[in-house]
Amino acid sequence: MGLPKTVRLEDELEKKVENYLEANGIRFAQLVNLAVEKFIKEPQTIQLAPVDEKDFATAAAKAFKKHKNAMDKLK
Repeated sequence: MGLPKTVRLEDELEKKVENYLEANGIRFAQLVNLAVEKFIKEPQTIQLAPVDEKDFATAAAKAFKKHKNAMDKLK
């Protein structure tokens, strides 16, 4: 048995989880274990793709301009 972990659920999700636990008669830890195991076993659809340098430079310049005050405070 592993070390205890803390999970923080969003309010709406927490209500759904509580209803599910009552309806199916399982414990929260069992549900989390089942969900994490299923998530890990399924192939992930997120694929990394290279970013166009021109698009990156444009987005970075826009972000620096928009957040100039925050950047100055970090100096």
